[in-house]
Amino acid sequence: MNDPITRTLELEPLGPLLDREEPPGPDHHPYHEPEPTTLTIPVVGGGEAVVVDEPEPGYRSTAALTLSPRRAGLALTALALGAFATGANEASIVALSSQIARGLDVPVSQVGLLATAFALTVVVAAIPLTVVTRRLSKRVALSGTFVVWTAGVVLAASATALPQLAAGRIVSAAAHALFWAIVAPTAASLFAPHLRARSVTRIMVGAAAAGVVGTPLITVAGGSLGWQAPYWGFAALGVLLAVALALLLPGNAPPRPDAPDAPAPQHARGDLPSLKAFVRVLAVTFTASVAMTTTWTYIVPFYTDVAEVGPRTVPILFALGGTVAVGTTLAVTPFLVKHAVPTVAFGLVVLSAAWSLLATGVGWAAILGQVAQGAGWAVLLAALLNWAMRHTPWRTEVGASTYTVAMNSGAAVGPLVGGALVEQYGLRALPAVSLGLTLLAAVVTAGVDRTMLRRLSVPRQVRLALEARDAMRARRQEWQRRTGSALRAHVRDWAELS
Repeated sequence: MNDPITRTLELEPLGPLLDREEPPGPDHHPYHEPEPTTLTIPVVGGGEAVVVDEPEPGYRSTAALTLSPRRAGLALTALALGAFATGANEASIVALSSQIARGLDVPVSQVGLLATAFALTVVVAAIPLTVVTRRLSKRVALSGTFVVWTAGVVLAASATALPQLAAGRIVSAAAHALFWAIVAPTAASLFAPHLRARSVTRIMVGAAAAGVVGTPLITVAGGSLGWQAPYWGFAALGVLLAVALALLLPGNAPPRPDAPDAPAPQHARGDLPSLKAFVRVLAVTFTASVAMTTTWTYIVPFYTDVAEVGPRTVPILFALGGTVAVGTTLAVTPFLVKHAVPTVAFGLVVLSAAWSLLATGVGWAAILGQVAQGAGWAVLLAALLNWAMRHTPWRTEVGASTYTVAMNSGAAVGPLVGGALVEQYGLRALPAVSLGLTLLAAVVTAGVDRTMLRRLSVPRQVRLALEARDAMRARRQEWQRRTGSALRAHVRDWAELS
């Protein structure tokens, strides 16, 4: 009989491979996700972790159930366009750094501080804003988010001095943080559970387009029309999104967690939860992010002033890097289930090659470096998040949020490091420092012991099957203990009577 129990019992030879601990105790969390329910934005400039499943997987509001397929599809398109807009706005400082420096008559190193301000705002604002707005309907929360976001980009577009531009960036960063905290649950709630992963993938396509299309367009528009022009374009897009989301999203408020008819929450966690291992992943994430943003924040002046790449070629390089990043993300996905740590190591090696090429300061090497940078960063984003989700000792959304904080903290520190290097040693020093930091992240990655690597190489489905087998054995032993005790008591009573 080929039933599920028979199949799990056939997994006995894998026991020595796993070097498993004792079966989980009564406090062990009962729910593990079969595969990571998180995704990262596959763009070169940064990374956001997105939780695919809702905290209450079986819940769909009455308003969401009454949405027509066409309206739900239009709402999803608006959310994907919002992902494109917020991703492109985040990367705009990199694309426009030289034009902003000339327009505001400030050093390019000071423009890099705007990237730090943006990243720090995301780190600080994401969780508080999510908590404050959790009682609001998705319609109010997201349409209001784009009202605030639009105000921020208008403030930036009308800036005549660096402080005003910084204020605009901080306001739009706060809205950015809230959008990415709630966009995945919103998209998931519009469709049936089996379509949720596909719906969130649509959001990620919009985010990926920010790197492939958005950043090159911003660079062209900034060079042709002035650095304010892209922000005025963002403002018009923000008004359109605020109106569209107000019309398309369901307007009911979410149920109270303590409501009697609210479904019981069911949260996922890693299948190899370990605080020590999770901290290692965060250390690699932070160091790699600092390495990336140290050079990437100032990549446009590096290309034009050091590598002597023509300004018209820079948008082509951005488009090339974004396309390579998306393609690499799709290509590396099948390897993440069993080879997360080796994939992280591979991404760090490719990034090291990119920094080495850029350090030469030669035009053709800069082109190759852009390709290697796009591929290496995309591999690293996907693999780091997968590795982190295997070890998160908390719920998936908490682990993903912690990972995002580590990533954005590195993105805040990197521009500061890069700005100091530019002022003291010039742009040419940037790739060398990024190379050193990337190699440091590689050393931390190499410290994973072989036992953990063997355990990580076992797919989650196998681990779930082994956990089911262990649970079945525990129940069987408990049943045998109880029935054996009862049988011995009956035999003893019978002997006394006879």
